[in-house]
Amino acid sequence: MKLFFFIISFFSTGISYCQINVFDSTRENLPVPCVVENAMPLINDAYHNGQAGEKAKVAEVDCSRAYYCLQTRQYATTDNQVNKLKKFNASSIWLTENTEQNGVIDTNYQRIQFHIEKVMRSQTDSNTYIIVGKSKVKNNICRFTGTIKLLSFFYTNCEDISNTKCGELFGRYIFYEDSSQQHSGVFQGIMDCMVLLDNDKMKIVLDESLDGADGYWNRTYVGTWKSYHSQQAKKCIWGDYRLPFTVGFDCGDGEMMICDKYVKNGWQSFNDQTEYKEISPGRWTLKNKWWLSK
Repeated sequence: MKLFFFIISFFSTGISYCQINVFDSTRENLPVPCVVENAMPLINDAYHNGQAGEKAKVAEVDCSRAYYCLQTRQYATTDNQVNKLKKFNASSIWLTENTEQNGVIDTNYQRIQFHIEKVMRSQTDSNTYIIVGKSKVKNNICRFTGTIKLLSFFYTNCEDISNTKCGELFGRYIFYEDSSQQHSGVFQGIMDCMVLLDNDKMKIVLDESLDGADGYWNRTYVGTWKSYHSQQAKKCIWGDYRLPFTVGFDCGDGEMMICDKYVKNGWQSFNDQTEYKEISPGRWTLKNKWWLSK
């Protein structure tokens, strides 16, 4: 199998990253799963690189293929069960409800925030979902619409829950911001999340059983944003908590904490938690529900 990436190794630290070449993450022929033998001695985990420091620089813009290959290597001998999901409804797993998702855009790790407010299952393809939401960079808020097409699903081991199975779900996403708005463009790449299959209700729900654990991640989007105006593509990665392929960005131990170098790029209130208010003992909510204002 020919893989369209190569490995760049930095210094004597052993830190290496895939540089993507000739990959469009919307293509239909993405290997399921990928086999990346040459990469494995060099890249072990897409997430455990945040504290690697500035000796290694991430040169690639689109990490989506590398991410997919790394996350699916454990399923190399496992059948893709995505077609079994056609009888389940996954609409709820991407909704952000009264919160937001955080991420980075460009190599300076500028903060970008997302809110997904509506998800509808396609009437023509039961494994495609129509997504409606908003993005925010600094004070610029853009509406977007697009799709997530389920790509692969692999069962994983989980707690014995009656009539429920769990697994890892991957999809291709493409979200189009409103071209009439300033600084708008297109997000596209690979989405990854841990889910539970409720056989009684025939629903797929988000598996948040490890929420709060060290290194927790979920609903991760890895790809690019491309400006309508300049056609320039920028790295864009977001999700729930820890983010992959973000060297020197996350200096936290038990929880995500942005390194001093990048705090000025929109992360101060995230680090000091001043963007939250306590509404009752032990219950906190965002002060600024920015997605309601435009």
